[in-house]
Amino acid sequence: MQYAGIDIAKRAHVVGVRREDGTPHGKPFKFANDRQGFASLLKRLAELGAGPDDCLLVMESTGHYWLALWEFAVAHGYDVAVVNPVLTDAFRKADTLRKTKTDDIDAFLMAEYARFKGLGPSRVSPEDAEGLKQLTRYRSSLVSDRTALKNRLTSVADRTFPELSAMVGGNDSATMLALMGRFGSAAAIAKANVRTIEKVMREASRGHYGREEADRVKAAAKKSVGTDFAARALSAEAESLTRLIGVMNEEVKGLDRQIADLLDPEVGAILQSIPGIGPVCASQIAAEIGDPDRFDTPGQLFAYGGLDATKAQSGQLDGESGQHMSKRGSSHLRNALMTAADRARMYDPYFGEYYEHLTKRRSKHHYVALSAVARKLCGVILALLRERRTYERRSPVPYATESPDE
Repeated sequence: MQYAGIDIAKRAHVVGVRREDGTPHGKPFKFANDRQGFASLLKRLAELGAGPDDCLLVMESTGHYWLALWEFAVAHGYDVAVVNPVLTDAFRKADTLRKTKTDDIDAFLMAEYARFKGLGPSRVSPEDAEGLKQLTRYRSSLVSDRTALKNRLTSVADRTFPELSAMVGGNDSATMLALMGRFGSAAAIAKANVRTIEKVMREASRGHYGREEADRVKAAAKKSVGTDFAARALSAEAESLTRLIGVMNEEVKGLDRQIADLLDPEVGAILQSIPGIGPVCASQIAAEIGDPDRFDTPGQLFAYGGLDATKAQSGQLDGESGQHMSKRGSSHLRNALMTAADRARMYDPYFGEYYEHLTKRRSKHHYVALSAVARKLCGVILALLRERRTYERRSPVPYATESPDE
């Protein structure tokens, strides 16, 4: 068996091959990240006698640049091991104290890492799950950008009409956005016809607000402590922000429809049968997990989300105090699992009793207890997905002696 380590980059990759005894086989070879370059890789491997039956290709999951090469190599019969850069970096530090890092060295290092660890081919998520992951992560990015815009709009509103938020359901309400987008300041609302204000509020709130609320808003605008300083510029900014937020709202709705189409109906039904998990959270969890058989234990899924605790033990230091979440994994899965755990402990007694046991009887912090609930949830999710069955509510169990890690 030979091991071909490939250092991934945007425009060109470098490959270094090691024999089964660990000795380098030939010199490192650079090839372009295109079809012609991929063909030259196959030619080079053939010259070294490293065919599909006798060679494992090893590459880091660096951004998205490895995907095309992985697909090409698998199509030509090669087994490919995709490794986490964090692991190879730790292996590099254990291998040498010198701060020397080149593409050639990294290529041979990955080959040695695979040989030393006895790696086999990675089980990459199925294509549909990969596509679902792409869209759910893009959705999260859009939502984050939309939140930033809303925060900026809140800043403008706090300067021009600080009393408005409490009168229309908060800074995030549709009525708040509509009023700020139409008028932009307390001074503009104070000058506007009350019937116009009423129409804007009634349409934005879908009939919840009417003339009485419009009168209150207009009266508050006349007495507002909001500043008129640079009011024209602030009004223009508010109008622009509300238009952008409206566009993002429509984009998120469109993505939700496409994500629903990509999510396997059976998987979606299984995940949403767990109390507190809705369509968006179910899609995120399904996308990040992909093939549930990739994880032998719930602990592996827990660690894949970076929810596992760090531990340092030396001498008299027990390593139990001062533990922190490692956060060395998929932040998207971590956020989805923590959100699901928070809702599950509120809506299902099985998880709720466990949470109460940790917070009230063992005085654990909210987030410590929540991460423990997330670990228990990982076991439930993996079991349901493997057995292709929906969740069945269970009665709470007493936790007289159970620890948070159990």
